[in-house]
Amino acid sequence: MARKRTRRRRKSPGTWRRVLATAVIAGIACAGLLGGYLLYLDHVVTSTFEGRRWSVPARVYAQPLELYPGRTLRPEDLVVELRRLGYRSTRTRQPGTFVRDGNVVNVRARRFVFDDGERAETNLLVRFAGSVVIALEADGRRAHIARLDAPLIGSFFSSHGEDRLILAPADVPKLLTDGLKVVEDRNFDQHRGYDLGAIARAAWVNLRSGDIQQGGSTLTQQLVKSYFLSNERTVTRKLKELAMAVILESRFEKDDLLNAYVNEIFLGQDGSRAIHGFGLGSQFYFNKPLAELDAAEIALLIAVIRGPSYYNPFRHAERAKSRRDRVLDQMLEFGVIDAATHRTALAKPMNVAESRRGGGYYPAFLDLVRAQLARNYDADALASVGYRIFTTLEPWVQDAAEASVDAVLTQIEKERGLPPDELEAALIVTRAQTGEVSAIVGGRKAGFQGFNRALAAKRPVGSVLKPAVYLTALESGRFNLATILDDAPIVVPDEHSGPWTPSNFDDEPKGPVPLVRALGDSLNLATVRLGLAVGVEPIAQRIGELLGSPAPNPFPSILLGAISLSPLELTHMYAVFASSGFRTVPKAVVSVEDEAGTTLDHYPIEVEQIADPDTVALLDHALMAVMLRGTGERSRWSGHGVAGKTGTSDEYRDSWFAGFDANYLTVTWVGYDDNRPTGLSGSTGAMRIWDALLSTLYPTPLTLPMPYGTQLEVIDYESGMRTEEGCGNPIAVPVPYNVELPEMAGCRTPLERFGDRLRRWFND
Repeated sequence: MARKRTRRRRKSPGTWRRVLATAVIAGIACAGLLGGYLLYLDHVVTSTFEGRRWSVPARVYAQPLELYPGRTLRPEDLVVELRRLGYRSTRTRQPGTFVRDGNVVNVRARRFVFDDGERAETNLLVRFAGSVVIALEADGRRAHIARLDAPLIGSFFSSHGEDRLILAPADVPKLLTDGLKVVEDRNFDQHRGYDLGAIARAAWVNLRSGDIQQGGSTLTQQLVKSYFLSNERTVTRKLKELAMAVILESRFEKDDLLNAYVNEIFLGQDGSRAIHGFGLGSQFYFNKPLAELDAAEIALLIAVIRGPSYYNPFRHAERAKSRRDRVLDQMLEFGVIDAATHRTALAKPMNVAESRRGGGYYPAFLDLVRAQLARNYDADALASVGYRIFTTLEPWVQDAAEASVDAVLTQIEKERGLPPDELEAALIVTRAQTGEVSAIVGGRKAGFQGFNRALAAKRPVGSVLKPAVYLTALESGRFNLATILDDAPIVVPDEHSGPWTPSNFDDEPKGPVPLVRALGDSLNLATVRLGLAVGVEPIAQRIGELLGSPAPNPFPSILLGAISLSPLELTHMYAVFASSGFRTVPKAVVSVEDEAGTTLDHYPIEVEQIADPDTVALLDHALMAVMLRGTGERSRWSGHGVAGKTGTSDEYRDSWFAGFDANYLTVTWVGYDDNRPTGLSGSTGAMRIWDALLSTLYPTPLTLPMPYGTQLEVIDYESGMRTEEGCGNPIAVPVPYNVELPEMAGCRTPLERFGDRLRRWFND
């Protein structure tokens, strides 16, 4: 059967016209949309870039090291501080260099802008005799005082972690900009935002090498990617990057784009901190300003651009060096450096900074700075406005404190067979007379941004609180250092928890003892009897005044330190004892400047007299006796004119020590975070850290005044009777003129005194 053929009908001319019209309209619409989108991109790119203001974190500076004749300082201490500042040992005599010849150190100090003025580049000559500065010259003339640069110790970057130092075009070395063009974008001065030749060349080089040796993106495209776009790898994003690069090139000068690139490009990650720009990159990798980098160092920074993680010189030294050397080869090939510079640079080791701290250089101290700034500055401003914050931190004290904590805790764990790396500690060092905070250790891992035990950990303080009881007693006028107290068993009624029966640390009552010994040997029974005689409520009220906080509940147990405080809170109390009765609020911030160097705020020292200086002097004599004869006697510094008090909480859970000389007050805590017993008393734990710290701080003996109406009497530490040197266990204390002391009949034998000393060693 034959199939029936069907005929296809042709579209009429009218149909084709309609199709063509639709296509034209669609094309016009697409062109309009594309044009509108490009206009939108132009607006976004132009307005954002013209009004660009990088989020510049506040920079935080420590105290500069002051040099003056008579200062206790060794040449090696000065060298350590110079290296901290990124100064190099060389005879080239450029800024940022020094030379040590025996007891003479020559420094070519950089220009630096302090909070109180600018110092130009200066030649400093410092001459030493042993551990003392004996002569100082500045630019060949005798000088009375000079300062090194204030060390940069951290920054307050935002939650997204970008940190940078903004550089003006004049601050950027030509070697860097020329090197960037040669390695990253050889046609930068000619192209319009993209370079097809570079793309093809990079593809060919990478194909031949089997590795990513070159990139095809221009510097402008890299800037767009870093400044405007995400890291997603899609065709759409690449096209958007290309369009925005063309817009930038059409709207702005090449020099402006290059400077933006220098300040914006990502160069590495430091914990939660993202390192952006060559200004900060130079500090991060080499610990010195960009202007002081040589060809090898600049080449390494350029090398890192290609892959900050892959070419991280701290982790992948050989890989980074190989990439650096390729950059140097390209710089030679295109005439950026000469052959001699090329040879010298290739022969140089990497010389990256020896140590870095993640997130912040001294996070525990920065916590206190942030807290004190919070009254006037919000977190967003601190993370973006570029303030310069000058603080009280003394890096050489901070380093010594951190080293002391780590060394002593490690030694204690080893000696006692304790689990390693579990003991924790906190420490605060302040200037004794001003309250300026010199160092804070918030935990064993000092550079770790985490729980700050120095500020936030409240633990029972034990006997370290007792001086507040004794101060209140002395202020009453009814007691003096030779007053006899009865260290005998006592039962204290308590309507809340039943009768309280305190006991001494060794469970042995000592009978009649002088007040100075009751505090020195930390005798609980005598202290409770004294506290009840004075009144628990007045003592609780006085404790609140000394702490600068509301008075604690007036329970009798507070007399033995049954109160939880942080090291910072305890510092408030001991600051009164160390400064002759003045409350000196711990201070971390000196001043705040804006980006232009204008001082916005100056933080004065806060001083308020809350105790009579004569009465505090009496207490300080007793605290010196603690170190000479009492629970602090085992300290290596006990006979060096220092004062202090140990403390131990129940079941040896917390070990405390607070001590001071004429310069520094230190409060130290040792314990476990889970509150389990440590087996450490105040003298076997926390005081050992203080001992180690004072080996660096060179303690200056206290010179205590003789309180009005008193005279120095030599009494027997055990009985409180008047004696003489060599008889009994003598100690000199101020005693009121009108107090008649009984004479000591006969002397204890040396063997008896030695036995007494051994017994005190095991008390706290």
